[in-house]
Parts: sequence; structure tokens; C-alpha cells
Amino acid sequence: MASNTNICGICSLRQIRKTSDHWCPECEEALCNECKDHHKLLKATRRHEPIPISSYKSLPSFITDIQQSCDNHNEQYQLYCNQHALPICLQCINDHSNCNVTSLEKVTSNVKASGQFLDLESSLGDLLQNIERIKKNREANVTNIEKLREQHIKEIKQIRVEINNHLDNLEKQVLEELREKEFQCKESIQKVLLPVKERGSIITQCQLNFKSIKDYASDLQTYIGMRDLEVKVDENEQYLQSFIDTKGLEHLDLVYKVDTNVQNILNNLKSFGSIEIKNHISDIELTRAKDKQAQIQVAAPRKTVNDVKLIQQKKIITNGAVVRGCCMSREGDFLFTDPALDSLVIKSDGTLKYEMSVDPSNGFDITFVDDNNVAITSGHSLWKTGIDIINIENRSKIKFIELPGRAWGITRDHDSLFVCVSQFGIYRIHTADYTTSHVISYALSNLLIISNDGKHHRQILTGEDGLHIPSAICFCF
Repeated sequence: MASNTNICGICSLRQIRKTSDHWCPECEEALCNECKDHHKLLKATRRHEPIPISSYKSLPSFITDIQQSCDNHNEQYQLYCNQHALPICLQCINDHSNCNVTSLEKVTSNVKASGQFLDLESSLGDLLQNIERIKKNREANVTNIEKLREQHIKEIKQIRVEINNHLDNLEKQVLEELREKEFQCKESIQKVLLPVKERGSIITQCQLNFKSIKDYASDLQTYIGMRDLEVKVDENEQYLQSFIDTKGLEHLDLVYKVDTNVQNILNNLKSFGSIEIKNHISDIELTRAKDKQAQIQVAAPRKTVNDVKLIQQKKIITNGAVVRGCCMSREGDFLFTDPALDSLVIKSDGTLKYEMSVDPSNGFDITFVDDNNVAITSGHSLWKTGIDIINIENRSKIKFIELPGRAWGITRDHDSLFVCVSQFGIYRIHTADYTTSHVISYALSNLLIISNDGKHHRQILTGEDGLHIPSAICFCF
């Protein structure tokens, strides 16, 4: 934030003290009304959009503290380093020569209309709704407990009327137990309700900050500031989910059980009754933007093969012999495997970015393990049969997973990799620890490709039946 936003920056340079009325996010300078008019007329600044100084002051400090020019070189940021997640100026490029650098305009363009920004806005709203839902649920449980207490007191009193006065002591004991169990219920509920209310206040402030960012922050400030809000959203989503995971939202009831000896009250009565706390599984379902997106996708009308129309968007020449495997990164780069070449990484514009060696494997099929690592099967290799795990950031092998036969097609489904192994069947590799398990025993042939339908956990194998018609096999598990 500027040292003094109350004074016009341009006037102060002329030794004139005038109160500021506007703020230019691009220049990071306060302006009075007169200087604002000149600001809009100058060719260099006429496209700038000053905002009221009051609006600028409403931005949270973590947004206004974001600088839009380089402190080291005193130049405005024009580039963005994806590897270090920070903006850089043209002179900083020497320190990021090995990084994935793109134009700042590309990453900040229409950021407030991006899906990530809209998802964050939706997540904040969902968090508040979830907090309000939990508050109402817990408060309703308290009210219900109080009503049940009153109800049970009436039952106890009614029974007490039917017996003589020598039960006063037993009545006192059971009422004390009732109060203790009621206290336990309320105490248990308050342990959830109080921190949830506190989280509600925090998220309310986040939403206010978000609205202010949405209305007044610059694109750069918005883009960088979103990361802090996303961390808070993820943290609070996990925090609320923890209540369900730890059964903290189970419904509590007070249950009064009449002692059967009350019927023989004068002779056999040992207790006036007992008070129990009964837990019910919570019916609260947390709303999250990701879940809503999944519901939208599920609800979409089903299409058949006849509805699919293929339109060639681009043709990429790899200069290889036979391309067998292909996948695409989040950045839009294409990764290909070709037994005659090393694995290729092609930029989104169709030019070669780099090659990855898989020697002594042949490199048949490829799929992403996560954003940084890929799995490549060994294919025709006789020396090593299995899967290479390669880090695409530094293009180094980090692990080789040995399999009993030649490994061909590979695909990922959630937290597992599924791979076709000649004469053995399908193996599953868990991405968390790379442990393997034999899930399907089947005398598979060579050159099989595997994929999943992404919905019903069905693995579909396709291959060549002789040299003519492609064949397909479907496994469900």
C-alpha cells in the first residue's frame, strides 16, 4: 500500500498538498479530482481506470500489499513464472531462464471471469451456507433436548404421583442424572457450535474481502490474492468435513427408560429410571462447488455415438514411426510415446518442446500420475518389463515398477493406475505408494490399449484381432 493514500501523489511532487479522491491501480498512486482528469487525457494513462479512494481503502491489506512492479529493478511486471508462482519483470528473466515463464497478461486476462475465480466465489458462499446449516442444526438439537427434558420430566412426575412419598430420594437421583446427561449433550453440541460460529465470522469477512476484491482489486492483485482465499476455503471445507468424519454432528436425544420394578414399587424398586444419550447419524450434507459441478455433469443429457461429430483441430507431425500413447498436460502440452523414438513433449502450438529418454524400455503407452509425473509402459522391451515413473519437470526417472510380463496400455482411474500385462491380465498400481495388485487374470495378447469410462469403474481393452478388426473387452470392478 502507498505510504499516504490521503494525499494526491502527483500534487505532492509539486509541493502541493491536496486530498486524494481517486486511486489508480495501474500506477499505484492516489489522485485528486483535477489530476484524475489529466490522468484520463494523457496518452500513456488514458486507458487506466481509477477507482474511488474509499473503494481502494476497503480492499484487505493482503491485496493492497501486493506490488505491481518489481522492487529489484523498478520495472512493471510483464511476465509470470509458473514454477515459482510469482510475477517478474523483463530483467528478472535471467534468474528464471530454466522456468516455465508466460506473459502476465495471459494469466491475468479475464481472471475475474475465470472458472477458478467463480469457483472460489461459489465455495465461499457454500462455506457460509454450510456453517449456517450446521448452526441451525445444532441449535435445533439444543431446543429438542430441552423439549425432551421437559417431556421426560412430565413422565417422571406422572409416575411419581402414582406412588407414595418414600420415592422422593429416587426421584431426586434420576432428575439429577437427567440434568447431568442434558449438560453432557449441550456441552458436546457447544464444542461444535462455538467454533463453527467463529468460522462463520471468518468466512463472512472473507466474503466481504472477496466482494471488495471483485469490485476494486486489479487483476494481478486478484490473481495472487485468490491463493490466500483458496487456502482458507480448502482449510474450512476440511474443517467442516472433519465434524462429519469424527461423528461430531450426530443427533443427540435424551431417552428415559422406566424401571420395570416401578410396578412393584413398595417391594422391589431400586431405581427410578435411567437417562441415556442416543446418537443419530447426522443428515447434514455439505454443499461444495465441486460436488455441484459433478451433479451438473451427471444431469447432462446422454449422447450416443451417432451424436459425436469429429472435427480436426490440428495435425501434429512427430517425425516418429508409430505413435502408440498420447496424453495432454494441464498447460496444453501433448505427450507422445513412439517405440522408435524417445517420448516426445509437443507444445500446444505443435512445436517440439523436449524429449524424455525411457531407455532401456521402449515406451509404449503413457498417462499422467499427477501434474508433475507420468507413467510410461515398457512395451516391447525384453530387458525391463514394467512401468517407468518420470518427472516431467526435470525429465528424470524417479521409479521403475517391475511387472511379470510385457506392459502395454495404461490408464489412470482416481488413485490407481491400470496396466495390461501380456499373458497375465490387468494389474493395479496405487499412486500413493506404488504398490501393485493383480486384479484380473486373463491371457491378454500384445499391443492392448486400456481406458476407463470415468463413471462406473469399467476398464475397456482394445487391441488388434490378428491384423484386421479391432476387438474390445470390458471388465468391471
